Amino acid sequence: MLPKIQALVAELENRKSELINNLTSYSDDLLRFQPKPDRWSMLMILQHIILGEQGIRHSEAELRNNPVRQRLKPGNMLAVVIDVLEKDIPVEVPDISAEPDGSMELDELIALWDQEREMLCDLLEDITEETVNYVMFSHPAAGPLDPLGTLKLAVAHFDTHRRQIDTLRGEIQQIAK
Repeated sequence: MLPKIQALVAELENRKSELINNLTSYSDDLLRFQPKPDRWSMLMILQHIILGEQGIRHSEAELRNNPVRQRLKPGNMLAVVIDVLEKDIPVEVPDISAEPDGSMELDELIALWDQEREMLCDLLEDITEETVNYVMFSHPAAGPLDPLGTLKLAVAHFDTHRRQIDTLRGEIQQIAK
């Protein structure tokens, strides 16, 4: 794996491990707690993060043998999308396939995430210096992204939803008092 890609994957893995360690200390009731009907539970947020990573893999599969891929060029919207994420500006989920349904248990989500992360790493393993600038993911708002841009977006996306989980954990602690 190319060193720049490996560094971003390691960042994602560290964040994933830390989050899982935190979530395993909560009961199923607390993991499913929604402070309002229109707010996600911790499990729903986790499912959304995983579905986002799954979307990267699906997008790459669609682009893999598509001759249009060679004509796609990453644009300037990545910085805007990352800025929106870092500022926690509320936006609608840009792709319905990343909308969580909250139906899965924590252990199921962890198993799915492990599987998805392994498949994503397999894709990233095949990237070479010659292919590192190829588009691997097309985000609805950020547009076409190369592998490094894709992983930077994945880190920002994870961090945004991690902050949501931390906020929700704080709300749960306040209610418990």
